[in-house]
Amino acid sequence: MANSRGVEMNRKRPVQTGAPAFHALDRASPIPLYVQVRNRLLAMLGEWRDPEKRFYSDDELTAMFAVSRATVREALTELVAAGVLRRRRGQGTVVSLRKVGEKLGVGSHIGSQWDSGDMPVDTALLAFARMAAPAEAALALGVSDETEVLFVKRLRTTPIAPVSIDWRYLPLWAAEGIAREQGTQPLINLIWRRIDLAHSDLIIEAALSGPEEMELLHLPAKSPILIRHLVYYDRQGRAAMAGKSIHRADLMRYSVRVDQSRDGVGVARGRTMYRGR
Repeated sequence: MANSRGVEMNRKRPVQTGAPAFHALDRASPIPLYVQVRNRLLAMLGEWRDPEKRFYSDDELTAMFAVSRATVREALTELVAAGVLRRRRGQGTVVSLRKVGEKLGVGSHIGSQWDSGDMPVDTALLAFARMAAPAEAALALGVSDETEVLFVKRLRTTPIAPVSIDWRYLPLWAAEGIAREQGTQPLINLIWRRIDLAHSDLIIEAALSGPEEMELLHLPAKSPILIRHLVYYDRQGRAAMAGKSIHRADLMRYSVRVDQSRDGVGVARGRTMYRGR
């Protein structure tokens, strides 16, 4: 089946024309159109369930976003270079499945928390400073709002897209000896070497992206995100670190193994998987 312009269309997923709200680009934005197209394609790929099914053609994407073929090709070139898409002669563009995992379970504080496989995860340090604990962090740490803490903020990225923003708050007794140049390292590893930790509490909730997530994670407005709140406690019951991480929900999959044996200790191990397609 072909449309009036002669574009070959996939019968299972007809091309969307007229730039519906989800695909509409902000032409007044300083963000280049090809970057906006790339970011929206990433959101679409997060919902792509069949990696064997052909992806949209260049002509279909040109009509979908109401942009030039050059803009579409520039966006696709970046995704192909990142390994998210593959070009196959005679078959068009297909989706590639690649994953990055963050371990969450027992022992995750020993060694690297990030199991990146063949997709590297880079960490950029956005903030590293002492400050008065914000109300939410003070409550989690069990201290007053005026208590000074070490604040660390980081952005984690892959060749596909930024995937996570981290906020961490450490009481000064737990932050002792941690230098700025260590700010991109797994902080829980640094703490674990000095402090006898007992357990951690994790809470995961769904939300929609706001201005900061739109800017740092390259998300359209009101895109789904996952927020992971965490608190680590020592053997004396003191909170050694608290904070949260915000992840792109379209690139995320959680997997947890629960030990059901008689001698089991509950959750044996868990992991967070980023789906890069």
